Amino acid sequence: MPASPEDVPTGPNRRQALGLLGGLLGGTAATLALLTANGPAAQAAPAADLPERARTLLGRLTLDEKIALVHGAADPKRTGAAGYVPGVPRLGIPELRLTDGPAGVNLAKPATGLPPVSTLAASFNPALAREYGAVMGREGRALGMDLMLAPQIELSRTPLFSRDKDQAGEDPYLNGVIGAAQVRGIQAQGMLAQAKHFLANNQVLGQTGDWTTGEGAYDFRVDDRTLHEIYLPAWEAVVRADVASVMAAYNHLNGPWNSDSRATLTGVLRGELGFEGFVTSDWGATHAVSVGAGLDLEMPDGSYFGDRLKAALADGSVPQAALDTAVGRILGRYDALGLLDGSRVPAPSSVDVEAGAKVAREVAAQGAVLLANSGSLPLGKDALAGLALIGPSAAQVLVSAGGERAYGFEDRLIGPLDALKRTAGNGASVRYAVGNDLTGTAVPASALPGGLSRAAGPADATLDFTGDKALPTGSSHTWTGVLRAPGTGEYLLAVQGWGASLTLSLDGTELTTAAAPRDNFVRKWATVLPTTDGLDNGRTTVRLTAGRDYRLKVTAEGWAAGVAGRGPVQVRLAWVTPEQRAAHVREAAALARSSHTPVVFAWNGSGGSIGSADDFTSLSLPNHQDDLIAAVAAANPRTVVVLNTGGPVAMPWRSAVGTILHTGYVGQEGGRSTADLLLGRTNPGGRLVVTHPKQLTDHPVHDPAHPERYQGVDKVVTYSEGVFTGYRGFDRAGTEPLFPFGHGLSYTKFAYDALKVRADGSGYAVTFTVTNTGDRAGADVPQVYLGPPATSPVELPLRALVGFERVELKPGESRGVTVRIGERQLSYWDAAHGSWVRTQGARPVYVGASSRDVRLTGSAG
Repeated sequence: MPASPEDVPTGPNRRQALGLLGGLLGGTAATLALLTANGPAAQAAPAADLPERARTLLGRLTLDEKIALVHGAADPKRTGAAGYVPGVPRLGIPELRLTDGPAGVNLAKPATGLPPVSTLAASFNPALAREYGAVMGREGRALGMDLMLAPQIELSRTPLFSRDKDQAGEDPYLNGVIGAAQVRGIQAQGMLAQAKHFLANNQVLGQTGDWTTGEGAYDFRVDDRTLHEIYLPAWEAVVRADVASVMAAYNHLNGPWNSDSRATLTGVLRGELGFEGFVTSDWGATHAVSVGAGLDLEMPDGSYFGDRLKAALADGSVPQAALDTAVGRILGRYDALGLLDGSRVPAPSSVDVEAGAKVAREVAAQGAVLLANSGSLPLGKDALAGLALIGPSAAQVLVSAGGERAYGFEDRLIGPLDALKRTAGNGASVRYAVGNDLTGTAVPASALPGGLSRAAGPADATLDFTGDKALPTGSSHTWTGVLRAPGTGEYLLAVQGWGASLTLSLDGTELTTAAAPRDNFVRKWATVLPTTDGLDNGRTTVRLTAGRDYRLKVTAEGWAAGVAGRGPVQVRLAWVTPEQRAAHVREAAALARSSHTPVVFAWNGSGGSIGSADDFTSLSLPNHQDDLIAAVAAANPRTVVVLNTGGPVAMPWRSAVGTILHTGYVGQEGGRSTADLLLGRTNPGGRLVVTHPKQLTDHPVHDPAHPERYQGVDKVVTYSEGVFTGYRGFDRAGTEPLFPFGHGLSYTKFAYDALKVRADGSGYAVTFTVTNTGDRAGADVPQVYLGPPATSPVELPLRALVGFERVELKPGESRGVTVRIGERQLSYWDAAHGSWVRTQGARPVYVGASSRDVRLTGSAG
């Protein structure tokens, strides 16, 4: 008779034993069924399994003290931390402050505005990823934080996912390498890292349902093989990097909520992967007193792990051992990083602004991907003598989109336009046209018949209380009236300001907000760029009919005392009319026509049509930017497009534009790095971390024949593409992408030769030589892919990434590269038996510059 979970040892032998147990029981599903049947008591590790210091503290804690350690509370210091857990002063257990990531420290005090993880991952540079993590760890410590909500290691399954910018792309191997490097960088600074969001959290649509009740949430169903081969490898990588904590995701997975799932939190994460840290819920993601299921810390409060947990302990429905296990796991990680005995790495006394800026600039430079180049880049002498920059993110640096990141230091937010003017040298002439205005102009009195009424005083003819006309600090106001458009069409409407929380409503529907405090600080990220005069910019687009009266309401609620940066209330109601938009396009085209080289900067948001927490609604650029690019390209065939986007976008203008540079979101130093890239001071060496489809329906998740994969059927999203995500799915279908995974050009050229594949332990060593055959120094990222054997019990991808190396080479320089293929990479997950099975027979090995650009072919076996 097979062993039961109670017989499984704790400590170093537990992982091996649970793996054996899974095999005996016929796979993960059977293991988890037995774990579930044995109930929560089976999950409680004995206190003897803890480090001595944590074990001693656990024995001295009162019940109320234990409960206080397993849920969040209000931070008495109001630092702007995302979460707070009180300590136990009488026992020397410190407070724990958790700060948002995954791209820098998001607090009331400023920190380095790093580019998002998608830009970092495009560097294909694990050493840089470790430096990226180290910046977050150092700055978090300097600002009084203890735990970083990073790295984010979901897989980019759909290009519509609004969080794709925050993760390392569509390949599980790359995702794990970049994630593990960040963990090591963060934790080397004495900062706990929390990887998020576990598990299969790959779209916003259907993720949560009603925030209060959870009603309407979809079930995300993923088969066992797909989980193991695609969605778990990155988690295994961060577990091996000794990540302190894991955040459980919002969504349902194969039935249960992730935060309440014994199957995944105990059976998979701890049982299979061997995780020994603590699990935290995403904020508001807990739906039960699930401490016995494997959740250790509820955030942001104690809705379930407070009074309800205490009552469950009293009536015996939750055993005391389950709470002790959770507290023990938390204390164990405190102890591992020296929080309990004073051995923690000392915190810096302040943020090192220059050190952070150096890494941010390097990430933006190394993560830039040259998608196409007809010869317009780098900019030559003639181009610089007649250069035109077009687009709002040319004049302003697009750090990133949305929150959960550091905003950056205001005095370092220099746009590419200013950076080029400062550094292009004598003889350069750089002109600018906005092309796509995101600030607009104050709505004129002619469109506000009768003016806008306030509770006291006469009506205001227009709403523009900015600069010297600002209203008193802390004051609150409501304006109502009528908006009457002069013509029919699409208008950009905006409420802009500072010093007050702002809302804009039309006909009783709230359209947009701006400048709302979070705790005691505010950031200018209502949308991707503030106004050109430095106000937060809550924008939306609406279709208005000429002559129709719309009920308009604008509110401004002055910030409370204690909000950082509190000052006079500034508020403006602004718009861009269809006529103004068309005029900007004509102006940009005219400038392009009179220039040698026009460079159009295009942008998108973090979701929706402009920028929100929702998924994107399409791959089209927002705000009619395709029309702008087409007009400029028609005026000048040397047009260059720079994409400040977090992922793939549609390119209906592709045949008219020969040169495209995808810089992504660029962080606080991105204006400088972009100037360096355009001028050729930096040679772009980034590679795409997701496949760019020609059209959305080409993507395997958005195949019209499979609505269950994204839209869902009867509120069930089924990952029926299985292991054929991203480029694997394109290869399987024989679909030609717009740009393939791993693609990226250079200002120089590289050649590969001398491929050898030899046995190396239980795997293989792949060696080859890379040579820079051009006349510039540059970086290349040779990639190694593994193909399927002639026959296999399961269908395998035509190519799967198994290794890569970023190499920096001078002109004419050669370097040998060795990539090792391990036993796991030669195996598939046998769901029937719950184990990895190595394939039989020789397997092709491909070395190339992308998943589609194969240069060398060999054989393993």
